[in-house]
Amino acid sequence: ERSASVCGMMPPSPPRVIIDHRPRDFWSVKNHPLSGITSAQWARMVWRHGGSMDVFTYWPRLLFITCMSVLNSFFALCDWLVYGRAVANQQLNDEPVFVLGHPRTGTTHLHNLLSKDERFAFATTFSVGFPSSFLCLRAVAPAIGLLMDSTRPMDNMSLAWDTPQEDELAMNQMSSGTSPYAPLLFPRKEKSFRPFYRFLLARTGSGEDSDLELEDADAEPCDPKDFERWRRAFILFLKKTQYAAGGARKRLLLKSPVHTARVRLIKSLFPKATFVFIHRHPLEVFRSAAHMADAYYWQCYLQRPRALDVQEFILHQGALLHRAYREDVAAMEAEKGRDLKKQKRLAEVRFAELDADPVGTLRATYAALGWTEAFKKVEPAIERYRRSLVDFKKNAFPKEGLSSEAEAEVRRRWRAWFEDLGYD
Repeated sequence: ERSASVCGMMPPSPPRVIIDHRPRDFWSVKNHPLSGITSAQWARMVWRHGGSMDVFTYWPRLLFITCMSVLNSFFALCDWLVYGRAVANQQLNDEPVFVLGHPRTGTTHLHNLLSKDERFAFATTFSVGFPSSFLCLRAVAPAIGLLMDSTRPMDNMSLAWDTPQEDELAMNQMSSGTSPYAPLLFPRKEKSFRPFYRFLLARTGSGEDSDLELEDADAEPCDPKDFERWRRAFILFLKKTQYAAGGARKRLLLKSPVHTARVRLIKSLFPKATFVFIHRHPLEVFRSAAHMADAYYWQCYLQRPRALDVQEFILHQGALLHRAYREDVAAMEAEKGRDLKKQKRLAEVRFAELDADPVGTLRATYAALGWTEAFKKVEPAIERYRRSLVDFKKNAFPKEGLSSEAEAEVRRRWRAWFEDLGYD
């Protein structure tokens, strides 16, 4: 039997680590994304993933989550008793606005800017942190500072209980990890959570959800029960957010990078939804994502990660989100009467332009969406927010940038991102 090298075919070399990997913070409980989980939700997660938890490494964190889940269950019951009927009867505004974009492309900056528009209601750090009980605990929301830092661990952006925040953080808790954010807890199981980006269903050729039954080259079909668990949690959380905002008169302004892979899914739930997609140079995004993994993810894990697990999570997520977004938008453009840009339901923004001129870029974005008159009203608030950021200092990375090996790998894995969005 001849070896591969004798046959002229060398075996593929193993992947190389191109990110920093410095294990630490094993006992940290601050900023944990499961601080608001209930006992039932926690028990379901433990049932499904408990065997892969590194108990001896993370026992303080696991004990903290367990204790918090008991407390959260009591307040969740209060929430249900006091507000359950009102939330169940709450109508949703049928024109939500979704901020899309890969992680670290400026989605938070854009979300913060848009939140100055009083037409919008949005999820907050407190509501996504304690999704099952935030209505009855609103009066004590400022005390959340005891469980989190005043700025985000991965950058210098302000973090407060009323800061606009990602709704998918709530889904990760309410659905017991039926979310693409679950790898932040179980990094070695990252591949098993990939179906939760798009919730692709097995193709049956019939049924009311047939338009969602797409094919994905690297994801197993999603179990319909998992999709239904996520969908119920999503709608319930949106109803609670709508109720907290005073009713359906305000449009929901929602932001989670993973929604970038869900344009068609979201349109099936909300046919009048509007999207604002922000993008940034892929090399800058990778550097920032790798920094976030090193600065923050260590505060989340319930399972010790390998460097390649974290690296693959970043690279695969970047490729998947871009491909899914382009596929969904292209598919809708091909369908008569569903071109999002022609309907003024989609605007695309470059982070470099938003960073250099927030007011001018938002003015153009509002115009692209047919909101010109609305911008005249919100412009003063946006200008005040822009001035408040004058002394803000973004992360400073080494001038030499990525290593040649890292840059080559990012360019290879994210080639479509470079080509489709015009980055060199």
